[in-house]
Amino acid sequence: MPVDETLLDSVRTKIGSETTHSLGAVTALMIRRYARAIGESNPLYHDTEFARSRGHADIVAPPNLVTAITCWDEGPAAEDLRTDGTPKALQLEGIPTSGVRVMGGGEDMEFHAPITAGTTVVERSTMIDAELLQGRKGPFIVVRYRHEFIGDDELPLVTSTRKVLLR
Repeated sequence: MPVDETLLDSVRTKIGSETTHSLGAVTALMIRRYARAIGESNPLYHDTEFARSRGHADIVAPPNLVTAITCWDEGPAAEDLRTDGTPKALQLEGIPTSGVRVMGGGEDMEFHAPITAGTTVVERSTMIDAELLQGRKGPFIVVRYRHEFIGDDELPLVTSTRKVLLR
């Protein structure tokens, strides 16, 4: 499929559409594994007693943990993964991207509140815009999404704006 005004028009039909799904509870094990994977040694992310002495209910997740996890369950089978190892389902749902290269184009994050072990997180995602641009190697489309991660109490935890590039 060519990256052109026709594809852009198809993508734009999804602007404003919102999806909401529960990511489940952030566990202490998940926090510790993520902190270790990113080389973070802050005791706030590993030591329950230290975190409690700082006023938290339990250990605290590194701020970008919820935006970094693309799959909160056991994950898809190998045949359901793209060559880069990410789930095929992460393609733009409902948008015809067959034959189009889809890649990340950056992310801005705003952190509202610490996420502690035991917090249940809901993600609300909305496509906010799409534009066709001309690059050195030809046309590409930039699609922007807002992802709001909300806690049990309905208060925002993290807001992220991600760009997805279609080439």
